[in-house]
Amino acid sequence: MNSFFGRADKNARDNLLRILLLIILVGLIIYLVYVTGGTKKVFVQLMYIPIIMAALFWGAYGALVVGLLCGVLAGPFIPLDVSLGIMQDPVNWISRSLIFSLIGFLTGYMIDRINKLYTEKHERNLKSPFYNLPNAQKLFNDIEKRIRSMEYFRLIAIKMTNLYEIEKYIDNKLVYDIVDNLAKKLSHNRGQNAVYSYEKDELIVLVCEHCAHDYEEYLRNVLDYYFTFPVTMSGYKIRVSLKVGIYVYQGEEKTPIEIYNKARIAYEQGDAKESGIYYYDGNLESKRRRIHNLTGELLESIDKNELFVMYQPKIDIMNNRMTGVEALVRWKRNGTEIIEPNIFIPIAEEIGFINRIAKFVFDSVTTQINIWKSKGIDINCSINSSVNELHEEIYTLWAKDIIDRKKVDKTGFEIEITERAIAYNDKILIEKMCRLKGEGYQISIDDFGTGYNSLLSVGEIPFDKLKIDKYFTHQIDRREIAELVKHFIEYAHTFNKTVVAEGVETEEQLNVLKSLGCDEVQGFYYSKPLMPEELEAFYIEFCRRNG
Repeated sequence: MNSFFGRADKNARDNLLRILLLIILVGLIIYLVYVTGGTKKVFVQLMYIPIIMAALFWGAYGALVVGLLCGVLAGPFIPLDVSLGIMQDPVNWISRSLIFSLIGFLTGYMIDRINKLYTEKHERNLKSPFYNLPNAQKLFNDIEKRIRSMEYFRLIAIKMTNLYEIEKYIDNKLVYDIVDNLAKKLSHNRGQNAVYSYEKDELIVLVCEHCAHDYEEYLRNVLDYYFTFPVTMSGYKIRVSLKVGIYVYQGEEKTPIEIYNKARIAYEQGDAKESGIYYYDGNLESKRRRIHNLTGELLESIDKNELFVMYQPKIDIMNNRMTGVEALVRWKRNGTEIIEPNIFIPIAEEIGFINRIAKFVFDSVTTQINIWKSKGIDINCSINSSVNELHEEIYTLWAKDIIDRKKVDKTGFEIEITERAIAYNDKILIEKMCRLKGEGYQISIDDFGTGYNSLLSVGEIPFDKLKIDKYFTHQIDRREIAELVKHFIEYAHTFNKTVVAEGVETEEQLNVLKSLGCDEVQGFYYSKPLMPEELEAFYIEFCRRNG
C-alpha cells in the first residue's frame, strides 16, 4: 500500500514538472514570436516542439489538447504584424489551431502505437515459448529487484525428469496440461508471476522469506501428490518424476544466474530419476566443480603415464594359499595427488574414456603376468569390466589381440562384472558372457548381494565366482547377516561355484567366514592393494610362511 501511494506521488510530481516545463516553453515561444514581428514570421512553427513533447508525455489526447491550446495562445492574442498592428484573420489562427491539434493527435497516436508494440514485444520477450508463464529473463529481472531491495527469498527449482519421455511416447499435448496444472497449484497464494518457466521441463518458484515456511509446507503437500499417486489427465494415468532444489538467499553478493544455478545444483542430488526435495549444499557444488576440473586432465592421464595398476591378493582360506589378485587401476594426478577410482571411473564412463582405461589395464596386467611367470609366480588375475564395455564387440577383439600377441593363458583371467549392472532381460550381455566363458575366461559376479539379483536365480549367468560385497563382511558378526551370507555361499556351492568375500579386515570376520564355508577372501587383513614389486615380495613371504 505504501509503495502504491509512493508511486502515485511520484507520478503527480512528474506530471506537474512536465506541465511547468511546457508552460515555460510555450511562453518563451510566444514571446519570441511577438518580439520578432508577429505570426507572419516562421517562429510560430516552434509551437510543434511543446506539442510533440506533450505527445511523448501524455499520448494522443494529451497532445491534441496541448495543440489546441498552443493554437489559441498563438491566435487572437498575437498580431499578424506587430509593427503595423495588423491582427490575424480568425480563419488563419483557427485553421492553424486545428492543424496543431491534428499533428499533436497523430504524433501522439504514433507514439502510443510504438509504445504498445514495444510493450507487447517486451512482454513476449519475458514470456515462456512453451507455456503461459514468465520466462528466465523475467525471473532474473525479479531476482535483481529483490537483491537491490535487500530482500531475503527462496528460489525453488522443479525439474520434471521424465517429461520428455511422456512427450515422446504418450502425447506431446499432454505435456502442456501437466505443466499448466502443476504451475497453477504452485501459484496458489503466490501471485501469478511467482512461478516461472525456464525450460520445457523445469519450473521455478520465487518465494519471499517471511512466507517461506508456510509455502514449503504447501509445496510438499502438492509434490507428495505427484510423488505418490499417478496423475490422471486426458484419459492417461501417468507418474511425473520431480526433483526439487531449494536455495535460500540471505543477502550474499550473488548474481541472479548464480542464485538460479545453486537451486539447480540442489536438485542434482540423489539418483537422476529419483523424486525428492533437496536443499543447496555448498559441498556438492565444490565436488561437481572438482569433477569438471578433473575431466580434462583425465583425458591426458594415459599419455602422461599417470595411470597405474595395483594388485590386491586373494587368499584361499580353506587351503591357506594365494590363488590370485585383483587388478585395481589408480590415478596419480600431476604425479602427486591420488584420485580415487570411485571419482574418476564414473567420469570416464560419462565422457566415453572408459574403454581406453580398460585397454590400458588389460595391457598392463598381461605384461605383468608374463613378468611374474618368468619369476615363477603363477597366479590368476581378475579385471573389472563394465556392461558398456562388454556390449561393444570391439572389447572382445582388442582383448583377444593383446592376449594372442603376449601369449597369455586366458584361463588365468577373471572378468568381474558388478551384480547391480546385470539385468536378466539383457540377452546381449548374457550371450557375451557365455562367449567369453567359452573362450576360456573366468567370470566373476562382483559386489554380490547389493543388486536386484540376489534373491533370484542366477542360473542364466555363466559365472565361476561369486564375490560377496564388503557391506556384508563388515557386519558378519550380526546373526541375520551371517545367515544371509551362509545362504549365499550354500546357494553358489549348489552350482559348484567359488565364493569370495571382499573387505575382510579382522580375524573375527575371517573366522566367521571360514565357519560358513567361504572359499576365498581379500581385504586389508591379509594385504592392501600392492604395487607389482610389493606383490612379489608378499607372494614369496606368504608361500614361505605357509609352506
